[in-house]
Amino acid sequence: MARLYAQLCALVFLVVGVGGLAAGNAGPPAPNGGGNVGSLVLHLTWARDALDIVLLVLFAYVGFVAPRRVGRMIVGVVGVVLFALAVAGFLVGDDAAATKDVLGLHFTTALNILDLVVGVVAILAALGTVEDPEPAPRSVLRG
Repeated sequence: MARLYAQLCALVFLVVGVGGLAAGNAGPPAPNGGGNVGSLVLHLTWARDALDIVLLVLFAYVGFVAPRRVGRMIVGVVGVVLFALAVAGFLVGDDAAATKDVLGLHFTTALNILDLVVGVVAILAALGTVEDPEPAPRSVLRG
């Protein structure tokens, strides 16, 4: 389950990461706060874009290369980190002028919801991944 979820998230974060790089950086001197996509207020920053690219690499590794056990652990850890980021984002918030940030990250409602949904489902996918059962030992007498 974690592998399939990681493949889906790799596509999502490919779009979010590349879209964030194309949207630019939030803050001055952009008149609208920058880092927005159309009328959707995201206040994307280079730090958030870097985070999204790191998530893209992790999810791509889990989805296409990693062994099942390692992938399950990575998806679980990433889920916990994104869930914590969402909770912190709801506590800190952001304003229309993009003046509130923590470590270069703005916490708009849209990004908080994305982080919350991806984080919770990642935790559930990691918990729901079934490990392969170990093969039964073969008896010398039974062949």
